Amino acid sequence: MAMMTTLRNRMHVVLWSLLVLFLLSMTVGGLVGGANIIDQLLGRVNPAEAIGSVNGDLITPDQFNQAYNIRMETLRNAGTEISDQHIDGIREEVWNAFVEERLTEQAINDLGITVTDDEILYHLENNPPLDIQRIFLVDNEFDKETYRQALNTPGMLDWEPIEAWMRDFYLPRFKLQQYINMSAIVSEEEIREEFIKRNTDYTISALHITTSAVEDQVDTPTEEELMADYKSRKGDFEQDEKRHLSYVSWEKTPISEDTLRIYNEAQAIIDQANSGKDFALLANLNTQDPGNQISPDSGRGGDLGWFGKGQMVGPFEEAAFGAKKGDIVGPILSQYGYHIIKVDSTRYQESEERQVKARHILLEIDLGPSTSSDLRRRTTLFTYDAQDYGFSAALDSHNVHASQAKSIGEKDMFLAGLGVFRSAVRWAYNAEIGSISDPMENDDYYGVFILDSITPAGIASFENVRTQVYAAINRNKENKEAEKLAITLKNQVDGGTTFESLKKDNDKLELIPSDTKKLNNSFISLGKSNHLIGALLNAKAGDLIGPVETYRGYGLIQVNVVSNFDSTAWNIQQELVQQDLIRQKQNRLYRGWMANLKEEAKIVDNRKYYF
Repeated sequence: MAMMTTLRNRMHVVLWSLLVLFLLSMTVGGLVGGANIIDQLLGRVNPAEAIGSVNGDLITPDQFNQAYNIRMETLRNAGTEISDQHIDGIREEVWNAFVEERLTEQAINDLGITVTDDEILYHLENNPPLDIQRIFLVDNEFDKETYRQALNTPGMLDWEPIEAWMRDFYLPRFKLQQYINMSAIVSEEEIREEFIKRNTDYTISALHITTSAVEDQVDTPTEEELMADYKSRKGDFEQDEKRHLSYVSWEKTPISEDTLRIYNEAQAIIDQANSGKDFALLANLNTQDPGNQISPDSGRGGDLGWFGKGQMVGPFEEAAFGAKKGDIVGPILSQYGYHIIKVDSTRYQESEERQVKARHILLEIDLGPSTSSDLRRRTTLFTYDAQDYGFSAALDSHNVHASQAKSIGEKDMFLAGLGVFRSAVRWAYNAEIGSISDPMENDDYYGVFILDSITPAGIASFENVRTQVYAAINRNKENKEAEKLAITLKNQVDGGTTFESLKKDNDKLELIPSDTKKLNNSFISLGKSNHLIGALLNAKAGDLIGPVETYRGYGLIQVNVVSNFDSTAWNIQQELVQQDLIRQKQNRLYRGWMANLKEEAKIVDNRKYYF
């Protein structure tokens, strides 16, 4: 009976997680038919009707918000502290999941993939999905015997929802993945090369000719060169529309009154603890330490466990190590706020390794109502004056300075100097030049914005990308000069000159006397690159290799020792290496397949009207 109850409870949890997957594959039914025919013909989707669409399949606000809320709840249950940046990132994650799910569903339909009862039965009996195996875990291991019993005992579990999920979601995607994976073939040579990368030690000495060794020998790019390069590859400088803002900001910085308020709150908690109230309970009720939380409704009682010197911030450590067992000390001010510490125990008293076991309560110093009200008032008064008399006039009358945030993209989250400020970006893309915003705020600032100008989508002007063009030409010149020098030095080494001697003549060269690495690791100075790996794969002891292109220039490499091929390890690892390579190829194939679907799909994104 106990086993039955456990299985049913687990099944409830698993089915809830499967629901999340179903949400992303919900059909749109009659919603598609309700779209305006003109919008359909022009590839538009009414923002009031859908957050977006993928090849005509709508993503409705209800669908999006449901999936978003489930994701947020999952993160909160895991104890994740969610900031504005997190919120925008989670919305992006949910959006991409919807797009990929819609494209996957469409591909399944286009390929005519279906699932039979026999296929469901086969997978349940021989290849149960991991989501199903989780129902039957014993000591974190899949209990095959209990699973078999559940399969063969009518009424032990309700298999209907699982079978529906297998038919409508899991198996169609499993079969699609198998279809994509068919071309993931790995040759014997690829397996052997990967094995060598993982198992063979190469001891080398090297001379690294970096671009910094030749930068003084490179001519400065002329204006004619810059313009010619720009014209030859204008397509590289295509850009989306950009908007440019000026703004005034007020940082949400606590003042002395706020510090005193939090100090008094801390002192009141100390008084409660000293009067006999349980410290662990006080910690769970009051601490703002995110590490205290176990779940949304329980905590660790402020327990820090054992810690030694050097593990805590200075003021905290000094107070904790200066206290005796049972002492409650504080409020202690650090960069994190006020701490209240209760020392539960100490050990190794006479040793340099002395340790303290303690609990603590953290109270962050935040803006009080009065400070917040004052900042909002100042922001509002500036806004009124800016909108009535002009932005410049308001700057003068309020004795404040404007900052700038240039080249803002429609999907940007950050503003220079202000951090995450998505609401300001959304405002900028719905405003006209010269418009002044109402007061806005993020976690750290209040702000008022003016839209200065708009750079339309298209080819960026030469003036806007001049620095980029200059860097590219200069880098190319330096690479050519480094290669030329590397060839010259290689000829000298062939003639008997040592790396050490060349280094003495040119201290800008980088000398590696000796370095032993496997090819899947980075060599000192040279780093790791496909050119380097390819050059060393077939090298023998005594070979002089180069010049080999690196990420920073060119290398001359003397191969000193190559460890012997390990036949025993080869026999053991061959199959594992093959499986790893196949998985890597399958992942690349899937990513390429999905990227191609996205490239060819008609995707309408209306999120700017919602968030």
